Amino acid sequence: MLSRVSASVGKASLLLVIFFSAVGVGVATAAGGGGAGGATTASRRSKELAKEQAPPGRLPTAVVVDRVQRRYDAAQDFRADFNQTLTSQAMNRQTRSAGEVLLKKPGLMRWNYRTPEARMYLSDGALLWLYEPEDAQAFKQDLKSSQLPAALAFLTGTGKLAEQFEIETVPRTDPDSSKFGNPRDYLLALHPRQAQPQIKSILFVVEPDTFEVRETVITDAQGNQNDVLFSNIRTNTLIPASTFRFTPPAGVRVIDTARLAK
Repeated sequence: MLSRVSASVGKASLLLVIFFSAVGVGVATAAGGGGAGGATTASRRSKELAKEQAPPGRLPTAVVVDRVQRRYDAAQDFRADFNQTLTSQAMNRQTRSAGEVLLKKPGLMRWNYRTPEARMYLSDGALLWLYEPEDAQAFKQDLKSSQLPAALAFLTGTGKLAEQFEIETVPRTDPDSSKFGNPRDYLLALHPRQAQPQIKSILFVVEPDTFEVRETVITDAQGNQNDVLFSNIRTNTLIPASTFRFTPPAGVRVIDTARLAK
């Protein structure tokens, strides 16, 4: 049972990282680049990015990053359909799923999975829930717990992408670039300034007209990948706060992961 809970919480943690990195809610200084030294490094790197020469007809990396940041700074809520592919490096296996994701600032999120089976991940700002209706059970975890440091960094942070990540544009001449988006999309490779096990790197596929993040690919330290492709993206649709409240239905077994871990 404990291994099942750990796997479930691990998935939820990674989903938090994906979402908050993708939609620009902000990264806490704890995630890297905090303090005067980190700020100085970030500033120096920003100046370096600004000096980079972009290919003809393409924007420099710093400009693309700034426009992505501005796009999502202006979004008070976000909703989209998603298709997710989890790739296990050790088991050489892929798992695919699909559903809808909703987010509302600050720190509210809901992932409604439709396939391969119905389930829901939800954060109400204080608790993280995983609800599995087919099994009539729900896992909950206090978001103040130290078990989710990277997720908490994204939930509570106010930083900027350029301050927390080393960012570079992946050229379309790169052999692997054809796997993502279309030739006009920008590919941004993000590497945390401070190493963390959940994230080795993040790839953003950025739409060149709206600067929406169409796809995120997170690779962890073990080489596992979590690829989330967004479609039907909508922002500022006034999602009700009640969307992010969850009360387990009658008969559902509630499992507190903090107690199981003791």
